[in-house]
Amino acid sequence: MQVYKPLWEYITMPQFQTPPAPAREVVRKEVTSFWKRLHPTRLIKRDGRNQLCAIPPYLLNRAAPPPNLEQTVAALEQALEGWRYSKESASVVKVVVGPPGASMNQIVTCLAQQNNWQTIGPPTTQEILAGGDRWLENVTRDDITPLVLPQLGKCYLRHQDGLILISRLLDWLQTTKRRCLLACDSWAWAYLSNALQIDVMLPTPLTLAPMDGARLQFWLPTLASTHRGKFVFRDVNDGRQLFTTLDNYVERIEQNAQAGQMERYGDWVGVNYYFRQLAAHSRGMPQVVWQLWRRSLQISHDVKEQIAHLKDRGSKDEFTVWVQPWNQLDLPVVPGATGTDDTMVMHTILLHSGMTAPLLGFLLPLSHNQVRRVLHHLLALGLVDNEADGTWYVPLLAYPAVRQFMEHEGYLVDAF
Repeated sequence: MQVYKPLWEYITMPQFQTPPAPAREVVRKEVTSFWKRLHPTRLIKRDGRNQLCAIPPYLLNRAAPPPNLEQTVAALEQALEGWRYSKESASVVKVVVGPPGASMNQIVTCLAQQNNWQTIGPPTTQEILAGGDRWLENVTRDDITPLVLPQLGKCYLRHQDGLILISRLLDWLQTTKRRCLLACDSWAWAYLSNALQIDVMLPTPLTLAPMDGARLQFWLPTLASTHRGKFVFRDVNDGRQLFTTLDNYVERIEQNAQAGQMERYGDWVGVNYYFRQLAAHSRGMPQVVWQLWRRSLQISHDVKEQIAHLKDRGSKDEFTVWVQPWNQLDLPVVPGATGTDDTMVMHTILLHSGMTAPLLGFLLPLSHNQVRRVLHHLLALGLVDNEADGTWYVPLLAYPAVRQFMEHEGYLVDAF
């Protein structure tokens, strides 16, 4: 019997397991990089067109459009159904935790808006350092409406005065009768568990189940079908289709792409090695998967006629997209000789879900010029990037390498 399961579901944090790397991939990582240089990948013949190029933005946004939050919001609402109507006073607080890129703050904010719950943003840096009296007064006000704090990880600083506010907040959360939904970044949760035992003081958090190979094999073609895309994805090494052509599989993808349809997957379908490999490298994080997937897509140089057909909504032609293995992509790498200053900056950025240069200088034993030099160096390596407001963050394409480096060096890391 072929059973379909929810593609998006919430589990408790102890249930989360990073997708394992295939045995072949474990061995490959132990082989030195010169093997690739001695044995370059041989591209198969494709009707006389052996050269590939980057996929144009128009096609990329149809073959791999940005995922929306509709499914993850609906899954969270379903997971919280018992909590919403529970009469037990011991279960008024609920916590959801997610790794970088999980958009947990946006997910709980969307859910709050749909249900007219009160949402309160994080305190400012000045409020945190001053103890946050006014902010806490606003949070602890009695109300029958559920309260949502979408950025718990932004309520502290790793500083001698940076934990007072969140300690007072935790005291209130242990005694309040008001329903509270908290969202927290996984790195902040790891730090607060270590510094304040927040994992003991609050209920066991929920988190999205990891995006394993079986889920990926249903999710990625669902994205491609969102805008009525007509694509065939082929392995650049041997030309084989990455996605199965079984009728019931194709029908499920078409159903998933329909608006309002809860997306489902079947683990009875044999999982392509590529997807098991991709799931393991991305640590089961959907946004990392999505960015790697987009980076992997290529097309033949001679595509003008095919693009014209694709833009014709009446055309039933399928467009071939070639997929590179992720391990052949030019991805950021943390150099082995990375120094303590560089590591401290990246670690502090991760613990605080992004940080400005002045605040980095305030929290770390580094001068403003030292921070600026480190950020410039890390930016050149692709290990950090910055937003328009001056916030520095670790890009998701670099995240697996950065996290692996942190763990190898003995730094505190998250559970994901």
